Amino acid sequence: MCKIKDISNFDSILELGEGQFIEFKNSPDKNLPKEIVAFANASGGVVYLGISDFGEKKGINITNKLKSQIQDIAYNCDPSIIISLTEINNILAVEIKEGKNKPYSCSSGFFMRMGANSQKMSRDEVIDLAVKSGKIRFDEQICHNFYWEDFDDEKFDYYLKLARISNNLPKDEILKNLRLLTNEGLTNAGVLYFAKKPFKY
Repeated sequence: MCKIKDISNFDSILELGEGQFIEFKNSPDKNLPKEIVAFANASGGVVYLGISDFGEKKGINITNKLKSQIQDIAYNCDPSIIISLTEINNILAVEIKEGKNKPYSCSSGFFMRMGANSQKMSRDEVIDLAVKSGKIRFDEQICHNFYWEDFDDEKFDYYLKLARISNNLPKDEILKNLRLLTNEGLTNAGVLYFAKKPFKY
């Protein structure tokens, strides 16, 4: 990742232009939260305020109020994102490290840095990122390719007997109470417990 350590490497950053780790902005705008979130959900990056999209140094009036506003934007992301601010003459570099608590979102949704753009993430992409980040455990994930004809009622009845759970309730209600079934289907834990051939899945 391109980090801003000192002024000496700033010209080379301008030459690189916008990309996976670099974003230029004339000033803070309504899209700044999504840029911060997108970098945190990816591999980190730096937003340079006071530079046009074409890499022209325009400069910006850097005040304590401006710094505080940018810190507030990062803090109000969900979860909060820690950023660092560096002044290079009249350019403000907002450095965002790769987040350790992905996925991150702002009021506009979930975003991911892809090349020179911050793309809004789909529901499946958010879930996939949550799984990769360990937010959704394996046993809680839905086994989408499970067929109910492979459900072993004998195993289920035996479990109810051992657990001393009444079988007067409907099967799906019991499974939901055990958190093994959702509206989307049986979880991996449910498959491991009650499939006739769990190895198939």
